[in-house]
Amino acid sequence: MRKRLIGLLATTTIVFAACGGSASPSPSGVPAPSTPAASGPVASGPATSESAPPASEAPVDLTNTAYKPEDGTDGGSIIIGDWQEANQFNPFYAGQVTEANVASAAWASLVVLTHDYKYAPDLASEIPTTSNGGVKVPGDGGDAMTVTWKLRDGLKWSDGEPLTCDDFKYAQEWVLDKDNSGIGTISGYQAISKLDCTNETEMVWHFPKIYEGYITLAVAPLPRHYLTKFPIKDQVTGAGFRPNEISKLPVSGAFSFDTVTPGAELRLKKNPNYKSWATDKPAHLDSLIWKWYGDADAMVAGYKGGEVDFATDLQDSDIPKVQDLGEQVSAVPALLYEFLRPNWSTKDCSKNPAVKGRGTGCPMSDPAMREAISFAIDKNEINTRLLGGTVQVANTSISPGAWFFADQPPATFDPEKAKSILDAAGWVAGADGIREKGGLKAQIELCTTTRQVRQDTLALVAAWLKDVGIEGIPNAVSPDDIFADFNTATAETPCALSHSNFDLAEHAFSSSIDPLGSYFSYHSSQFEPKGVNDAQVSDPAIDASMDAVQNSVDFKVIKEAMAEFQKVYVEKTVEIPMYYRKNVDLVSPKLGNFFANPTQAGPTWNAVDWYKKA
Repeated sequence: MRKRLIGLLATTTIVFAACGGSASPSPSGVPAPSTPAASGPVASGPATSESAPPASEAPVDLTNTAYKPEDGTDGGSIIIGDWQEANQFNPFYAGQVTEANVASAAWASLVVLTHDYKYAPDLASEIPTTSNGGVKVPGDGGDAMTVTWKLRDGLKWSDGEPLTCDDFKYAQEWVLDKDNSGIGTISGYQAISKLDCTNETEMVWHFPKIYEGYITLAVAPLPRHYLTKFPIKDQVTGAGFRPNEISKLPVSGAFSFDTVTPGAELRLKKNPNYKSWATDKPAHLDSLIWKWYGDADAMVAGYKGGEVDFATDLQDSDIPKVQDLGEQVSAVPALLYEFLRPNWSTKDCSKNPAVKGRGTGCPMSDPAMREAISFAIDKNEINTRLLGGTVQVANTSISPGAWFFADQPPATFDPEKAKSILDAAGWVAGADGIREKGGLKAQIELCTTTRQVRQDTLALVAAWLKDVGIEGIPNAVSPDDIFADFNTATAETPCALSHSNFDLAEHAFSSSIDPLGSYFSYHSSQFEPKGVNDAQVSDPAIDASMDAVQNSVDFKVIKEAMAEFQKVYVEKTVEIPMYYRKNVDLVSPKLGNFFANPTQAGPTWNAVDWYKKA
């Protein structure tokens, strides 16, 4: 599974908007700019008067979290099992769920996403808004917008050095450095025309245009005092973050890196210099230990055998295997959907030798091919046959739990319609039954990971595609290949999404709790290495909707723009969403203060407050 993280929180931005007034566009996923009202975008509390606006138009407040951890005992370790191994420890390049989970425990940023879909200040002392004066629209000195962040007093890196505004400034310089590449967050940092450090605990961001995603723009601070000893061009290829170096790497979060045993385990140790935003205390645990398994079944067996205290990164199809564990199974609806991702590119597509003889070109670049496949796939059959009917079939990329969700007409399983679409587009069946157009055969590589449910899904997909004259060739590869970041992978890495080396890929995305998350994956300016539009989606209507979201802080405008995005998403077959997923974890009774988190912050979001019960 690949999270649409582009670092820790970069794509999980949120709108704090008042309904009165007009709006302004911001890079994320909707149309048209405007100017926000002078009143603050964050509601101070629930509306109670009789004249309160309808829920659909009420101001959005995502800062009033109900999170309250209990006071646990200190000491001990928790062993975490995962079926994917974390290999990337730079938070700006986290590409797999397991890497994001490690990053959540090791890297703190200005805000944290809570278990109840809220934002809480972490390294920041408060979240700036127009209400509290932290956000000014228009901004000072002729800027369209200025944002003032205040840091908590006394922040320190894990090595004891002060953590200041300058470390956030270094992170911006690092991202925008000419020797850097492959960072999906670059457009967010580019939106800031100037970053001023008023003092060590206060910084001001200057924006030439209103920018919706300011709250989670900062992925993490980076330690200038340590990383400047490594040239940035070397950092991009791993210097300072390699397994044999990370024990010296200062981190901003609850746990620092200790040891790495490739293929076996990762150990993190308590960072006494970080204090929980909720309790103002350091971590209870002395250490977190990740144990890597080759597959999910082996991990489940390890949990049942007492090898680990917590097993994560499971999915709906695994629930029947663990029903005997009763209350130890945590399964919560997540901002996560499983989908088929068609590659829109006309030239950068599968290089698999199995499709080498199909001719010149990329079959999935034809809109008719994408639309036909959407009708050739039986989503309900996937749900009932492979998932026991446990999931909700998806019609769009946006989770129904998102405030900007706009439901779309359900896709229908209609092979005859799929055939008619292909016929009309000039895809003619050959003697072998496989269609051809302009010398290009309808042979497509079907990429996915080695999870058995995905392999079973693509076996069904290949059979359905054959029925309409398309030859699908499944290729299950290591997560290390399909999710390799732009700098690690090459154009020849099997199924590498970052280099668009695929035709049709099955994986999962964690959709953002804010519209801006869609910008990096669908806007035509966000091809790798600038963003994670790995499918090279390029459509004027998509771009217009994304631009509108990015440049607006008006709730109503953004919601309307996201509705338009979802409409176009379906009409243009941007992707083929199959079903919404749950976050499934196995939690030992020994683990205290576990709060399942449906957002991309992941299950380790509050590891600082975890404790080991007697």
